[in-house]
Amino acid sequence: MILSAVRRSLLPEIGAGARVHIALSGGMDSVVLLHALARLRMEQPFYLAAIHVHHGLSPNADHWADFCQSLCDKLDVACHVARVDLADPTGKGTERVAREARYAAFRAYAGDVLCLAHHQNDRAETLLLNLFRGAGVRGLAGAPERRQLEQQLLLRPLIDIPRAELLAWAKQQGFDWIEDESNRDLRFRRNDIRHRVLPAITEAFPGAVQVLARTAGQMYEQSALLDRLAALDASGCRDTAGCISVLRLQSLPEPVVRNIVRWALVNAGWQIPAASRLETLSSQLMSARPGSEVFVRMGTIGIHIWRDRLWVDPAMQQDCPAAQPLGTGVMPWPDGQLEVSALNDGLMVAPVGQGQRFQPIGRCRDTVSELLRARGVPPWVRPRLPAFWQNGVLVWVAELGWAQTTEDALAKSAPTVKWLMAPGVCL
Repeated sequence: MILSAVRRSLLPEIGAGARVHIALSGGMDSVVLLHALARLRMEQPFYLAAIHVHHGLSPNADHWADFCQSLCDKLDVACHVARVDLADPTGKGTERVAREARYAAFRAYAGDVLCLAHHQNDRAETLLLNLFRGAGVRGLAGAPERRQLEQQLLLRPLIDIPRAELLAWAKQQGFDWIEDESNRDLRFRRNDIRHRVLPAITEAFPGAVQVLARTAGQMYEQSALLDRLAALDASGCRDTAGCISVLRLQSLPEPVVRNIVRWALVNAGWQIPAASRLETLSSQLMSARPGSEVFVRMGTIGIHIWRDRLWVDPAMQQDCPAAQPLGTGVMPWPDGQLEVSALNDGLMVAPVGQGQRFQPIGRCRDTVSELLRARGVPPWVRPRLPAFWQNGVLVWVAELGWAQTTEDALAKSAPTVKWLMAPGVCL
């Protein structure tokens, strides 16, 4: 049944010469999937390679990498060991950072199909875990059997196979695998569900794993329908620039608004926020008055209601460079890129901040904030923009250019500053 499931999932998706990758942890489930894929190459030849992500969290991590390399050598499968950095400056948590690092590693290896070894028990555990977290339909759907991961098709061929069946086949075939000691650590919520909660449920309700997994599949279908409905509803709320109009959203029921916003965030590549944050945003959105400016923090990003649109601030947690002497070269900035060449000494660069008064060439003197507002720069971006000071005097501001007092000096030498501002992100 295992070979049949993998065959049915994979072979219709690939042709001769296709590049198939498998995420290989070295655990029982991924070892079973690797053997199944290696056998299927005899039916329909394809290139097969394994990707082992070395998190470095366990003292056994090097041993696991060596095990995966040795196993792949025996099966004539290429093996890539990807070492990842799990630094967590934003406080996301080790589990989430590790997951994001794994998927970044998967994207780094170009292929046609990426196979993951999630099975039926994983699906049931995910449903329970997300249910206790207060997730909605999308969260309860968990991991789908297939989805696009940029240019690759992500497949989970074992998603309908119980773990017990995988284990029985692995023992029958005499496979070796490794055991991650952290999988027994009940401080991790998934492990607690796997080893304590789910066994108690299945004791009272035999067959609960299959039922929960089937429910997760039904939630995925419902989620797809909600996405389709959101796309249709959003199409009637867009302005001439293609952005969602707050005023048009306010004419809809709030549950419909939440569905549109959730879909728009996911469609734009942002992680779905917690249900409570989404409710806060929809409540603020429904009560926002024309011309008002509203901000809601959504994890690592910020959502602003400004000029009848919903704007995403992806640079909210990025630090601006500290005040420093201005040098030549390219300087990354949270909201763009500053390129400088052949400038005179004595200039300092720093974020412009609040309250500065400035007179650009050919313009009236005013606060930097008002001048940038007239330029259409979003209010949350304005204090972060780079500016130059000379002897404590503001002489240049991104989006505004040089001060009137520098006009004579500029006549003698062409400006050598180039500011490229990143476009604003509206939903």
